[in-house]
Amino acid sequence: MKKTLGIILGLGALALLLVVGLSRSGKSQPGGGQKLTIGVYAPTVPFASSQARLQYAQSLARAISQNTGAKVAAQSFTSMSQLRSKKPDFAIIDGQCFAAEPKGNLLANAKVGGSTSRSWALFSSQGPRIQSLEHKKLAYVKTGCNDGGFLNNAMFESEVSSRFFSSKVGKPDVPAAVAEVVSRKGAEAVFAPVGLQKGLTKVFDAGSVPNPAFVQMNSRLSKSLTRKVAKAVRSFGGGGAIEGWSSPEMGSYRSLRGRMGRHVKRGLLADPPPVRVDVKDVLIPPKTLDDTDLTPVGQHFKAPPDRLE
Repeated sequence: MKKTLGIILGLGALALLLVVGLSRSGKSQPGGGQKLTIGVYAPTVPFASSQARLQYAQSLARAISQNTGAKVAAQSFTSMSQLRSKKPDFAIIDGQCFAAEPKGNLLANAKVGGSTSRSWALFSSQGPRIQSLEHKKLAYVKTGCNDGGFLNNAMFESEVSSRFFSSKVGKPDVPAAVAEVVSRKGAEAVFAPVGLQKGLTKVFDAGSVPNPAFVQMNSRLSKSLTRKVAKAVRSFGGGGAIEGWSSPEMGSYRSLRGRMGRHVKRGLLADPPPVRVDVKDVLIPPKTLDDTDLTPVGQHFKAPPDRLE
């Protein structure tokens, strides 16, 4: 009897330990007990405010939760370094940052203005001439993701000296950078997506920049869960600054990464076509002597001296 009771108590204790273990390791367990985190750092997307950015991430988190059964929390970050230090399971990462450091599994591309990329340009409060901006200030979004390469190489195509502007004014997001120029207080020029210039004059087009990427940061998650999360994200409309998401496409980020490197332009050298010259075109024939005359023979002889008598 005592032996039987001991076995029963032992099995009960083992079951209790299993329950406790499962509840404590919910982070890695599938189904309703799992906890996921989503981080967002997208300073170039024109959300109305930082609160609006967080609310968008929270709405996306709820959509993922409904599709996976997991508990999903969202958090907005003010820098890319801060986001990486928190190690979320998934993240909405600004296009420039993902291009500069493409770590993680790309699951979707954000759509803004009906496309997964936007045209950028240099805008100014001083008029359309680039020369008018020499020794002036340039406002930009300070991401910490190779900002120098983005500005000098991707935007200026390595054709403007780093000393052209007197200084560069870093701002936390695109609306703040544009406002710095519109106010005519902090800077005279800014790089921004076309459509956000608020009355500023376009100086020149700077090319296309991809929108934010939705990335799997935690590589230990199961493939089945990752597929469910990706499906939930791509089907999420949400509205607001990010209209929706499309299937993953890495090419635009690779292209921007290449443009962020310094470019040295050299003139093209080509073999000239052969030139065939007629000898008659380069020789000058002597003038023809029409009249001939005989030279007197006497001129070839010297007259002898007078004979001495």
